[in-house]
Amino acid sequence: MAEEKEVKKKNETLSTEEIIEETAHDYSQFFITDPLKEKQAVEEKIEEMLTKLDEFCAVVDIIRSEASLSLNHCLPEITAKMNQMQELFKQIDQLEAFVGIVKENVTMMEEQVNQAEKDLGGMKTLKGFLNSIPLFSQKSSTHKNTTVKKYTQPEIFRAKDYFVES
Repeated sequence: MAEEKEVKKKNETLSTEEIIEETAHDYSQFFITDPLKEKQAVEEKIEEMLTKLDEFCAVVDIIRSEASLSLNHCLPEITAKMNQMQELFKQIDQLEAFVGIVKENVTMMEEQVNQAEKDLGGMKTLKGFLNSIPLFSQKSSTHKNTTVKKYTQPEIFRAKDYFVES
């Protein structure tokens, strides 16, 4: 606060022209620059930016070399593995087709077994099974009229047709 009083006293004693001259002098101090200092500051900033640009270029070069390594080295390996996988995929497809054929044959055999059980009737016991065989059946008039159907084996798959021995 003492300084403010001093400045007021000083301003009161100074004339308007003196105040203008003092203010102009203060403002002129803002425009006085040291070109060497300014030049040095600009050069430092430029040097810092160039260093960062060099680092960036180095990173880009590393990325390019890695990309070229990937294209020249890894891509052929990936292609070779893909070709090997294609053979495996083909084998899987063949195995899937084989499983489908086996399923069809098993279903057909189950149907034939079910039909045979129906035709032979009460084979649920040993006596029923033995009676279904003509040798063990009692000779009666009811059995003479029934004809025994002859079993014909259906054509089923052969594994050697699907699997090549190595």
